Amino acid sequence: FEDFLKKIDLQKYKPLREIKTVEQDLPKDLRPLEIYYKYYWETTDFKDFDEIFQIYWNEKLNPQIYNFIKKYFYGCSLKFVEEGFKARLYRIWMSVLTQFHFQYLWNALFAEKLVSNPDLDMMGIDAIVELGNKRVAFQIKKVSYRREASERRFTKRQQKHADVFVEVPYLVIDIDKVKNEINKLEKSKTKSGKSENRKEKLENILKLFNENFDILENGFVIFKKEYLMHIREIISEKLKTNKNISIITYNEILQI
Repeated sequence: FEDFLKKIDLQKYKPLREIKTVEQDLPKDLRPLEIYYKYYWETTDFKDFDEIFQIYWNEKLNPQIYNFIKKYFYGCSLKFVEEGFKARLYRIWMSVLTQFHFQYLWNALFAEKLVSNPDLDMMGIDAIVELGNKRVAFQIKKVSYRREASERRFTKRQQKHADVFVEVPYLVIDIDKVKNEINKLEKSKTKSGKSENRKEKLENILKLFNENFDILENGFVIFKKEYLMHIREIISEKLKTNKNISIITYNEILQI
């Protein structure tokens, strides 16, 4: 799977990141998860994005996309709507590929294998594994160094499938930007407690990133095996406490 990730031409799809015309909630019959799972998880027939989008478009155009157009884009050209869908599905595709890398790596490292499917995904559960007598659910959470507050609520629907919910932080940072800011703070003639704290925080973020993630030559950020071993160890230690733990938040995994 990593070999496939290495071959993705991220620069080719960079313009899609700026297009945000299809931002409405997609109805279940327009979500691409079943197609993504089919080609990247249930089989190893890994396709590039252009090909997978064409499969989606041909399958969903009539009547699902036409119905969506009537509701939200009446009068717009089909090309305009297709461009918007392609950009939306690209963002979902990148997130799903990141999730699948975590899952493939976990299954390669540990005897306890992850279970993952579109139905769980649509409930906010990326994967489930049985550890001891507990069902542990995972969700990959994109986190920046601005430290978003954890808003995770373990819903009653999710509780039917898992005993413990784990947020797995996936650091999204601009390495060059962070390094430049650290250099500026180091060279600054007017040092204050606030700037020192900022510099220390940025250095910690950079350290956490380098310890737990790798950047492929094309820019795709993947998980290191040491990170997953760290996550596995934290879960095991938490479960040993015999406390009624329902959620392990991302800041318990990485001190950001």
